[in-house]
Amino acid sequence: MKRLRYILIAILVLTLVITGCGKDINKSDGKKGDTGGITSLLDKEAKDYELPIVDDPFTLVFATSEDSEAIAAGVSYNQTLPAFEELEKRTGIKVKFEVTPPDQYNTTVQTRLAAGKDLPDLIRLPDDPIRYAKGGLIISIDELIGEYAPNILKLFKDRPEVMKAQTAPDGKIYTLSAVVDARSMVNFAGLGMRKDWLERLDLDEPETIEDWFRVLSEFKDGDPNGNGKNDEIPLLAMNVDGLYKFAWSYGLHLALSEGWYFDDDGKVIYEWTDPRMKEWLEEMNRWYTAGLLDPDMTAAQSMDKYTAKAIGDIGGASCSDFTMRFPQWNERMVAEYPDARWEGVTPPEGPNGDRILEREQPTENIHYAITRDCKDPETVIKWLDYMFASEEGQILVGNFGIEGLSYNMVDGRPQFTDLILKSELGTGLAQASLGMNGTFPRILMKECIEQRFMQYDNEVAQSNKATEYHVPSFPRVLAAKEEIDAFVGIMADIDTYKDEMIVKFIQGKESLDKFDEYVQGIEAMGIEDAIAIKQAQYDRYIK
Repeated sequence: MKRLRYILIAILVLTLVITGCGKDINKSDGKKGDTGGITSLLDKEAKDYELPIVDDPFTLVFATSEDSEAIAAGVSYNQTLPAFEELEKRTGIKVKFEVTPPDQYNTTVQTRLAAGKDLPDLIRLPDDPIRYAKGGLIISIDELIGEYAPNILKLFKDRPEVMKAQTAPDGKIYTLSAVVDARSMVNFAGLGMRKDWLERLDLDEPETIEDWFRVLSEFKDGDPNGNGKNDEIPLLAMNVDGLYKFAWSYGLHLALSEGWYFDDDGKVIYEWTDPRMKEWLEEMNRWYTAGLLDPDMTAAQSMDKYTAKAIGDIGGASCSDFTMRFPQWNERMVAEYPDARWEGVTPPEGPNGDRILEREQPTENIHYAITRDCKDPETVIKWLDYMFASEEGQILVGNFGIEGLSYNMVDGRPQFTDLILKSELGTGLAQASLGMNGTFPRILMKECIEQRFMQYDNEVAQSNKATEYHVPSFPRVLAAKEEIDAFVGIMADIDTYKDEMIVKFIQGKESLDKFDEYVQGIEAMGIEDAIAIKQAQYDRYIK
């Protein structure tokens, strides 16, 4: 399936090249990596604008994915949700959403972009934006920001790392992405465990990878849920990717950096062939053989099925979620399992003393762009400037919602009401039910994160311990079309082979005595050429 996906992407690239012939409205005369456009952008002072943005009726068509939390909360962007209803009152701009379920979105929108007709004003792109920029399907927004978007411009000046994440190899900006790193202080891709099960079995929180094996074994055989059945699943995982977090104990950066990293000299490394991989795979095979892993982790397990195990009193630990999901699970379990206590735990120390926790990049790897069919880019960029980057817009659609309903101002700062903080849905779904914090450009505010998550005292303490081990993940760099084409061509077969072999090694279907053959196979497929591309991108980012 993955190989088929790469073939489809290659076809799409060819289609976009044909579509864009003679129509590349974003063509740059500068050399690759030329940042002159960005330098001049930062020298500008965009004009302020008044609300409402428009005097006459204006409808903005926005194609995006349905938000998974909104679906869980029983609402859709096709409805008039309160946050966007208020946004329309302020700006005078009505948003007509064209939404697709998350599992269908990328395929549906790729087909639509390939056709290149009747595009919406604003679109969530299904994959890397540079191919669509070169195909002329989306427009550069540098000049629009410099002229009409004072709040976005201020964001770029205050946080250059956010701007760098949006900068294309030609020095232009084509897209905006959500700024989400405020959550990493308490809510991050981490590990969780049933602390009440630890207490029931008189076990300490595991500190090492060997401790984890011992604790999970006790969860399997010790009947910690007390129902007299051997029905516990020691470690829950949506898929095999969850196990990558235990590679942190071997100094590997598989979870967020996808196995790409750099040494102290700035040399890029492909960690999937690193000798430390064999050590991690040996340990994961040991866990699999002992029956400690979720039996559905190698299948297409749905979020609903995974969550049902977590709140159904059969899961003992989790490696497939953000840490603040754990107290929300507790809230959903309290009626039937009042003593249940999911909490985050620190990453374990490995056999060689490694203990790291990858920190997410400042922006999401999801890109929103104005298309070439947009009739009024000036109005759309002003709308984006207000809803995305202004303080009022951040409060309204990104974080707190509507004053008097979901928050009140206290000493000049927004404070959530009980509608959010005490919602039976949990704070995330409560926000989503009003249209907040969804699949659109937004900036998570520190104040929002503090109030949503710091009400969970134990989680805050655990987060403070875990984040002591933070290390940066591999930087997110927008790639040139030539880099994308070459990289995808190299990595299609490598990724397919690597993914298949990782599962076989873990399940014992392939002996780890063949690890060297696995490495040689990847080398023969041209991984050194892919490393050279990543090295060039990393060097460009550092420069």
